[in-house]
Formats: sequence, C-alpha cells, structure tokens
Amino acid sequence: MALTKTRILSLLVLALALLNVCLLVLLWLSRSGPTRSARPGVSSVAAYVVHELDLTPRQQEQYKALRQQHQARMQHLLPALMARREELFSNLAQTAADTAAQPHLLDRIAALERSIDSLTYVHFVQVGRLVTPAQQPRWQQIAPTLPRMMQQVRRGRRGPPAQGQASEEGSRPPVGNRRAQ
Repeated sequence: MALTKTRILSLLVLALALLNVCLLVLLWLSRSGPTRSARPGVSSVAAYVVHELDLTPRQQEQYKALRQQHQARMQHLLPALMARREELFSNLAQTAADTAAQPHLLDRIAALERSIDSLTYVHFVQVGRLVTPAQQPRWQQIAPTLPRMMQQVRRGRRGPPAQGQASEEGSRPPVGNRRAQ
C-alpha cells in the first residue's frame, strides 16, 4: 500500500493535533492553582520566603512564630478596615449621598491603613533579622516585593509576581480616570 502525499500530510496533522491535546492536558494538570501553596497551612508568600532564602529548619520555626504573631496583631485590623470601607461606600447607594460622614470615615480608614503598614513593616524588619549574612543579598532583593505580594494574596491572587511583571495597578489607569475617546 503506497502512501500518497495527501495521506501522509493527513497523518502528520492528526499526530500534531494529538500532541497538542496531550501538551494542553499536561499543562492543565501541572499548573498550580490560585489557592495552592508549597505546604498545607502556609501562605504562598511564606513559602516563597522560605524557598527563596533557603531558610534552615531553625529559621523556619522562628519565621513561623513571627508570622503567627503578625497574624494575631492583624486579625482585628483587616476586618475593621473592610467594615469602614463598606460603610463609606454603602452611602453611595442612597439617592442623596451623605458627604458629611465621609471625612470621618476616610480618616478612620487612613488610620487603619497606617496601623497595618506599620505592623507589616515591623514584621519584615524582624524577618530581616533572621537571615544570615549569606542570605542577606537575596533578602535585599525580595524584601521590597513582599508587601505587594501580601496585598495580592489579600485580594485573592496568590504567589510571587512573575519576574519583570509590572503591578496591575501601575499598568493601566484606574476605572474612574478613563476618558471616552
């Protein structure tokens, strides 16, 4: 049985299509989901820090204790911040939005944000004190990216930013600033 040119090309197309399907399945099965982390019960930011700094078991225990202290301090601040924001923006649903309450709520939101940022800064200073001189250069590289990563985790995105990736906030204008063209 002689294979014609058309038959050979058809078999090649079929083989390539099967290969594409196999690769897509492989990619789909191997991708990390948005809620997975390196270890159960550990945030993706914490797993990233442990991995990137190559923390020793002793350092990991100290880091875990620091994280628990930080989370305990933040436990009441984050829900309070969300409640103040919801209170502020719930006013928009009314036909005559009350702007008199706005400055007080904005001041309270700013105070909560300041407290959160202050606690987070102190937390990362403490983490920086855990690293050895050999780990210090890598710490200096990743430390500036950690607050953004934590913000992304709070907003539902997980894991470290891709290398060279711009933050979403800086890559496009806010919705309110878009102009019709």
